[in-house]
Amino acid sequence: MALTATTLAGAKTANSVFITLTSATGAASKMLALVDAEWMRITGVNLTPTLGVVPGYNGSPASPHGVLAPVIYGVTGDFVSSGIVPGNIIYSLSFGADGAITGPGGTGTVPTNNTVIYLTKATAGAYTLAGPAIDQQNTVIFVSTTAAAHVITYTAGFFGNTTSSDTATFPATINGVFTMKAQNGTWAPVTAGTMTSVVVA
Repeated sequence: MALTATTLAGAKTANSVFITLTSATGAASKMLALVDAEWMRITGVNLTPTLGVVPGYNGSPASPHGVLAPVIYGVTGDFVSSGIVPGNIIYSLSFGADGAITGPGGTGTVPTNNTVIYLTKATAGAYTLAGPAIDQQNTVIFVSTTAAAHVITYTAGFFGNTTSSDTATFPATINGVFTMKAQNGTWAPVTAGTMTSVVVA
């Protein structure tokens, strides 16, 4: 059996035991679903395309995911990897609407762990980012899953010079990537190779 790729039809909160897919053809109980980087075990298909799931399966962190977050599902044996490496946990989150980038659970704080954030809004998203705590040293990787010119605004400036470097703009193509690291209470760009601009002048 082959794996099936689809998206979330609605946002999922961190510990929700249900996900609604754009399409759930062939989904069955005991299959695995990979949403962003969170593994889930499918427990019920009676309300298809809404599926019952066990979130945070196999030791992966249970996380919130935005509308249109990428989903792959199928039988365990079809996945190349169906687990995570202990000690190398990376959180994954999705944001499908304009607003603040927050950590797991939408607590209002920024991500404090190594995190992959998928920007899933169908049109250009306008996201804001608060500064990290001075003791944070985590890395955050943003990935655009839609052909939209998303913009992340960090008012302190990625180079500490406010409006001279306060925005990161994605290309209007899928798979734009922007990586940043928390350092001394600021966000420092690590790579921006596929971005149309991180304003640095």
